[in-house]
Amino acid sequence: MDSSDQLSIDVAKAAEKSRARAKHESKSDEDSRIYMKTPQVVDVPPRLAVSAGDVLRELGVATTFLTDSPFVPIAQLWAHVRYCATMEPGRSGLLSLTAHAHKEVVHHHKVAQSEQIGIGLALVVARAVMRQQHPGCVFQVVDADVALAAGFIDEVKGRVESRPQTKKRPDYFLIGRRPDAAAGRSTVYIAVLECKGTHFARAKVVKQLGDACLQVQTVSIGRNPLYGLMVGSSLNKSGITSYVLDPPGSDQLWEGDTDTLDALIQHEPDEPHWRPGQYEEPPDADGDGVPGPEAAGREDAEPEEPPAPYAVPPQRKGWLAQVLTRSHAAAVLLFAGDNATAAHYLTPRQRGHQQGTIPDSEQWPDYSQRAVKLPGGPRLHGTTVAMPLPGGQVLEIFRGMDERLYRDLAEGKLSTYGRHASRLQRWWRGHQRRPGDVLSVGADGTALLMRVRDRRDA
Repeated sequence: MDSSDQLSIDVAKAAEKSRARAKHESKSDEDSRIYMKTPQVVDVPPRLAVSAGDVLRELGVATTFLTDSPFVPIAQLWAHVRYCATMEPGRSGLLSLTAHAHKEVVHHHKVAQSEQIGIGLALVVARAVMRQQHPGCVFQVVDADVALAAGFIDEVKGRVESRPQTKKRPDYFLIGRRPDAAAGRSTVYIAVLECKGTHFARAKVVKQLGDACLQVQTVSIGRNPLYGLMVGSSLNKSGITSYVLDPPGSDQLWEGDTDTLDALIQHEPDEPHWRPGQYEEPPDADGDGVPGPEAAGREDAEPEEPPAPYAVPPQRKGWLAQVLTRSHAAAVLLFAGDNATAAHYLTPRQRGHQQGTIPDSEQWPDYSQRAVKLPGGPRLHGTTVAMPLPGGQVLEIFRGMDERLYRDLAEGKLSTYGRHASRLQRWWRGHQRRPGDVLSVGADGTALLMRVRDRRDA
């Protein structure tokens, strides 16, 4: 892990170059002023304990939304299998690229490899950073495109010129809830995350993080930018290093009565028709109307910088907490192979955001479900796919989640799930892993189990 003053200085210089390129492409001084917040150092340990299985599981959950078709189990199997030979414990136990991944993978495949592994690594790192900043608060991950689809529309009637910056957005949101049982109140925290990865050295990562400065600042609450994390990972045979910086912003999304929050997330959110890059403070008190020009002269506005393309009205912070909480529930259910239940947690626009994603007109069947009993521990609910190997063996991959947590989501008990999401991970930390098995469990209750078995026993 690396986060230093020199890294911050170098990335700030790279960001200025990225902004200059954006200004040249857009030919607009206004467009070039936005997004520039000087990245700051993050307090990170020199090393972070992580397994290759953890990286693959985070990647699998994060990319579950990519498509939904009868071939998804095969695609998800391939997503894990293709990276089985990518990482291993290297020198001094440091997670490293294997010789195969370092030398034998051709350049254009390395680009895809570093991007995908960079996502998994960034999510592991981001969870650790947020956990350190908010002890006891469990953070969950939501795909930014899926979440923003519930509120923003890219196409409207008539001729609308889209600003180049509306194409830039962070990769993921992280959302965490901290209840105060004694006071009967809850606080919801949020961060945006941009993930980068490369097979090259530090200089390439610096350039990538400079570009990221123009992405993590594109989402805000009104005029206030959200807390942002940028994680760029350098993959190497001698070891993997993740470089971390923090463009400053607010990380508190919502605070209020716990019962109010519980009731809010139980209901499907509405779908505003906000237009990227055209936000101004809405004139109505509850923020449900169409944004208008009345707020242009407000004292708390910052006319020297245009608003972020994806600016959620301050009155709708609860709506964003609602969308993120429910979108994450859908993601873990999809990871476990339950499409039908997942669909209930998404808005109609989210369900149709990408062609073939849980279509309303033709519901793809759920994947073949099964249960796995962990030795001396809980049962997991999910789906298993097997791939034949030479010598009469089979590679078996199970993707699922804690069965009790699955029942909570299947029964619509979002708040109960949120309170207990990390119990599987807490149980696993106190147990030794079985030789020959790769088992990774997450703070969201998901689990990835990979093992090689004799074909006659599979």
